[in-house]
Amino acid sequence: MRFYNIVITQSGGTKPFIELTSHPGGTFDPAALNVEFDMPIAPYNVPTGAMALTIHGVPLVNISQAYKLVGMNIAVYGGMKQGLPLANPLQSGMLLQGQIWQAFGNWEGTDMRLDLIIYPPDHSNDLPGNFVLNWLPGQSLADTLKATLSIVYPSIPVSMNIGSNLVFDSTKCHFCATVEQLSQYIGDLTEKVFQQRVTITLQGGKFIIFDKTYKPSPIQIVFTDLIGQPTWIATKTMQMKTVMRADLQIGSVITMPKGLQNGPGFVVAPSGAALSSDGAGIASTNKNQSTFQNNFTIASIRHIGSYRSPAGEDWATVFDCVEAG
Repeated sequence: MRFYNIVITQSGGTKPFIELTSHPGGTFDPAALNVEFDMPIAPYNVPTGAMALTIHGVPLVNISQAYKLVGMNIAVYGGMKQGLPLANPLQSGMLLQGQIWQAFGNWEGTDMRLDLIIYPPDHSNDLPGNFVLNWLPGQSLADTLKATLSIVYPSIPVSMNIGSNLVFDSTKCHFCATVEQLSQYIGDLTEKVFQQRVTITLQGGKFIIFDKTYKPSPIQIVFTDLIGQPTWIATKTMQMKTVMRADLQIGSVITMPKGLQNGPGFVVAPSGAALSSDGAGIASTNKNQSTFQNNFTIASIRHIGSYRSPAGEDWATVFDCVEAG
């Protein structure tokens, strides 16, 4: 069954101010509120815009006091729970953790809803953060970035996967007002000097920092994960859509399914040729392998959800992936 859990907390607090879920106490609730969202996730130096979340059927008090939600923290969990034959609960988890920048309450006919605009936790040029990069001679970039981020975000963990060769013999000092500026500066600097661009992103409540030296174990994508067909969208860039899943992150390496997918109505003849159910043969080399045979690295993610929609593609995750080097 489709699963979501939305937790809104006051800034600096841990007790939920609002919590909505499709599975209270772990049990599916058929009367759970309808939610819709569109949440793009990409490296900080790639502009993607805000994330949008709509909650239908909320009480009047939430509509009239929507302005109180501005500035609060929000965490959204999603995916699938047990209940359907191909559902995999292990693929569910945190989709995003961010901050509510705008909140609108609306009442149209019988529809009472909240519309939330969400951004990752960050600062701005008007309210700058204290992002001071103090890269000392002989110090690794990994240690420098951990120290820089821990000052502004002491409670957000960092997953560091960059090469140990990123070291200068002189001091590099730089001030940034936002994480976007820090990500752009570090990416441009490491690409120019080391030909090894470092990417910074925030996903699943933690900073994920990696470069081309990061070689994680490939994660196998199976045929039943896919919605529709993968397709090329740019040079060496593939896009695929799967059932909503939170277990894949930017920088993860995936392996696409290979070979004929044992579709209904097909059997394999002893000679290796596939036969349809009416006995008509098709060549064994005709459409029996995927175009996407190589490993791919996930470059960006987009979670799309409409909880009450009967269409499978309305509870999905879209991945843009580049060929793994």
